[in-house]
Amino acid sequence: MDGRIGEWALLPPSLPFIHSFIHSSISNHYQQLIVHYFNTDSVLKTIKSIVRQFDKRAANIIPESKDEYHAFSDGKKAADIALDLAKDTLTHRSMEWIGEHGRCIDNLIPQLSTLPHAGNGAFAQRFIAKGDLIAPCPLLQIMDYKYLNIYDYDFDENGNPYLVEGGGGNGEEDEDSGGDSYVEEEEGGEDTRVPIGYQMLYNYCMSHPETSMFMCPQTNVILINHCSPRVSYGGDCVKFNNNPDPSLRGANAEMKWATDWDPDTQEWLKLSLYRMKQKVQTGKRGLSMDIVATRDIYPGEEVFLDYGEAWEEDWKDHVDAWLPPHPEDNYVSIKDLNDDLENHLRLKDDLENDPYPVNAQLACIYWADDDEEIDDSSDLQDDRDWKNDGSKYNTQNSDYKYYGILVGCDVLEMNVTEDSAISITVEIYSKDGMSLWAANEKQRILTDYPVESIVFVPMKYSSDQHITGAFRSYIRIPDAIFPDHWKDMSD
Repeated sequence: MDGRIGEWALLPPSLPFIHSFIHSSISNHYQQLIVHYFNTDSVLKTIKSIVRQFDKRAANIIPESKDEYHAFSDGKKAADIALDLAKDTLTHRSMEWIGEHGRCIDNLIPQLSTLPHAGNGAFAQRFIAKGDLIAPCPLLQIMDYKYLNIYDYDFDENGNPYLVEGGGGNGEEDEDSGGDSYVEEEEGGEDTRVPIGYQMLYNYCMSHPETSMFMCPQTNVILINHCSPRVSYGGDCVKFNNNPDPSLRGANAEMKWATDWDPDTQEWLKLSLYRMKQKVQTGKRGLSMDIVATRDIYPGEEVFLDYGEAWEEDWKDHVDAWLPPHPEDNYVSIKDLNDDLENHLRLKDDLENDPYPVNAQLACIYWADDDEEIDDSSDLQDDRDWKNDGSKYNTQNSDYKYYGILVGCDVLEMNVTEDSAISITVEIYSKDGMSLWAANEKQRILTDYPVESIVFVPMKYSSDQHITGAFRSYIRIPDAIFPDHWKDMSD
């Protein structure tokens, strides 16, 4: 956990996700940089040394010589290179170190929650006795919850974002970040921007009504849903609340500040918010929670926390005020589109007069073959006809598991065969331009493409979480365990 960015709403997460490496075409960019720009041993060593000053993990993926690069990459597919790059950014620990310092987090597994419409929940994988640790919960501190604000924006004639009239203020929101990039107002200036909502992360963080600091769980603790004896929302929560023994009602877990496994927590609990912010800004973190069983929990039981009465009030207000998007707004839920996919598909030539709903776009399963990828041996002048049979692009193909991604596409032809099957021809769009057919401005056409490999996905910033009025409320830390010297919003 050392070296993680503290105020991570400001920056991309520093821990790698293997699928992010594979699906971002990072291996192609990696090859292009080293082959065409950082193309001498002395330059590579200098770049590696500079990057190490800022991010040791990022420096791990930069070779010190061209020979080291070729030994690492030659003969590998792009996705395999990406996989190895992801592994190189991890801090490797011995089994002895893990045995002494590690904590098991597999007591919880994700499954569909017993609460209606709640999505996934956290379920016990084994028996957990009352008072035992269910899961450790290291926290990353966001020192001002306003970093999670979302502001309305538009673009000027040059494509630059700006706050719409009424937003005001000296700060700006970078729209490409989805709200994750926040530039503060000039020092001493008043921030007069008007937020229109909060980022989705708001729902998964812990805080207290009298502090400006948010603390965000970094383990599978984020799967734990809410239950209390005050209100039953269905599922296992109803079963618990119907128990004649009051001590067995409501949540079966509670949060406590960590002790032995994270000794920094007890020291950080003594810090002022000002001192803590100084540490966070240098990339440190030091607070963790223990999620502890309040009664015996049996395998297969859903685990719940009590989010607090204020959360329940927020949910009630949301339900009472909620209005779905109006049909006149040309909004159709992604689920409804995919449930009746074949009747919603349209040919590319028809989209100008009969477009898809404003919140939806078409996507197809695809992965690049070796002869499509651009590397240091590629001949960029490629005159091939990039029209091929597309029947292999399905979820049963072994390549799908490791290399398959969703990319933008359009339907060019759609016919019903004699046996009533649907024959589809699609055009695939390059995700990043790092394919030979994209570099040569050729159409990538796939015939006999499987209809089950086509899906509607949300347009950027148009999924349910971005709908105006989407529910936002944080998990309340009980006042009994919250330090008084962190209450900077008491007034």
